[in-house]
Amino acid sequence: MSKTKYLLDTNIFVRFQSGQQYDRNCFPIHFNNFLKLLDEGIAISIDKVKAELSDEFFTREYRDIFVDSITGDISDTYNKLRNKYPDYFNAYALENPDDADPYLITYAYHNDLCIVTQDEYQSASSINLNSKKLNIPTISEALGAICVDNKDKKENINKYESGFGCICLTELIRLEKLMEK
Repeated sequence: MSKTKYLLDTNIFVRFQSGQQYDRNCFPIHFNNFLKLLDEGIAISIDKVKAELSDEFFTREYRDIFVDSITGDISDTYNKLRNKYPDYFNAYALENPDDADPYLITYAYHNDLCIVTQDEYQSASSINLNSKKLNIPTISEALGAICVDNKDKKENINKYESGFGCICLTELIRLEKLMEK
């Protein structure tokens, strides 16, 4: 995992599926450069994301990038984060235990990785950090991550450098120059 920098949310894979925003036929350079990140182990995901994907291309051709999200040491981190934000983590555990979000956050936090998601940051005026309705960027920022999205966190463009973070797909493209040949 020494090369790994990014942990991919389900909605990123969906963007690259056939007929979606960055499918192979419309954006072959972005698509192939995305595959290169997977091939080189720079971007990975977790088993919970794999379970959420309906497209078989990534789950079949890239099954090795989906790592176990629950191990002994990661369970300790999950419990630590759950104690910090009990409403959020307990709500997922009770209401939607198979949802990947809390496991993505835990895995990224534990392994000092940057989550790549298309979830939009929820502005501070519209949230309560003890709410069970928070999303990945909002919880990640509360845990100390630099967050970048295309709406509320534009001011952070080019500020993420390494470690635990949360960025959108366009920031990944910018950082990794996925538009190059």
